[in-house]
Amino acid sequence: MSEHKLNSPLFFYCVLFVMSIVFNSALRAEPSQYEMNIAEQSYQYSVVQAGDNFNFKFEDNIPQENVKLKAVYEILSSIYKDNSINKTYSEHYIKERARCYVFDSSLHTYSLCFLPNEFSSKSDHRLWGFVTQVPNWKWLVSRFFLPVLFAYGLFFYFTRKKYRRSD
Repeated sequence: MSEHKLNSPLFFYCVLFVMSIVFNSALRAEPSQYEMNIAEQSYQYSVVQAGDNFNFKFEDNIPQENVKLKAVYEILSSIYKDNSINKTYSEHYIKERARCYVFDSSLHTYSLCFLPNEFSSKSDHRLWGFVTQVPNWKWLVSRFFLPVLFAYGLFFYFTRKKYRRSD
């Protein structure tokens, strides 16, 4: 009886499905390498997806603050492929000793945080952090409230039409 279960196509498909999930997660965890040119200097960095966030790490630290902010825009546009991201940040804040910047776009709000280097004496030269994407009110209205309002209107349109026919 157990030999029959091992030779069945269902067992083969289940094993194939599990292997494809493992392979897909291994591919997604691999860092993507990028290079940007700002102020006639080349900076290389890698990006790894960690759940909803993206972690980035530059090979060399960027000492100037204004060049860092240009790099922020490059990081956001290379990760999310959103052309509507504002080039200047709307606000900045400190969260758990990380310096964070908020960038707005037409449908999302992006937050990028630079992590401090003081946790490791060996890595004072690195620049690293994470990026998050949060839908803003325009996304909420266009993707949630308008379809719900449309469905609500259709429901009342068809129920009213049904009652008119019965009179």
